[in-house]
Amino acid sequence: MNTFSRFLVLVTLAAFVVPAHGQMRSNKFGVGVSGSYFLLQSDFDSALPSFGGGVDFSYSVIEYMSIRSSLGFGFLQAENTAGGPTLNSTLIFANLYLTADLSPNGSFNPFIFVGGSGMYIDARTGDGTALLGAGNKPMKGTVVGGVGFDIFASEFLSFTVAGEMGLPVTDKVDGIQLGTKKDSFQRISLGIKYYFFDQDFITRMLKALEDRYK
Repeated sequence: MNTFSRFLVLVTLAAFVVPAHGQMRSNKFGVGVSGSYFLLQSDFDSALPSFGGGVDFSYSVIEYMSIRSSLGFGFLQAENTAGGPTLNSTLIFANLYLTADLSPNGSFNPFIFVGGSGMYIDARTGDGTALLGAGNKPMKGTVVGGVGFDIFASEFLSFTVAGEMGLPVTDKVDGIQLGTKKDSFQRISLGIKYYFFDQDFITRMLKALEDRYK
């Protein structure tokens, strides 16, 4: 058995024998995927179910504080009750958050976050007609913030539910430049994330194996 094979065996054993201590320890890095549900507030009368997805990252800087990021897309849809054109805006976003982890040493970790986002917006009607002219820049910024929680199944795996409010600096998400309502949206996301070793993992892994085979 070569060195790499031995390492894989040790890691597999450690996943079962290492007790779960701090889940959001410093230097712990996570990567995952998520699905999103959007609710748009705009000059259209009512929002339609809008979905999206993305890739999520997290990095624990210190205990109780982490940096999170989300790269993804969504399709923001709405309609007028009196009929007429429907809305189907494509949204591509890159969010960066500063997060306060309220219970970093537990398997259940509520958190609060605030940050910003860069967005690409392509506002169109339901039949694909562009709602904004060529002179409108599609790249816009957004202020985002919200709450959520992580549920850790193990040292390496968590499920995350989060809800955020997005306040774009533009009022053109719905393609209406002189509307009476300020555009905004909520996003609810459900994700799964895998975590890579933190700085203490190898030490704890070897100690756990030593205790197991005494």
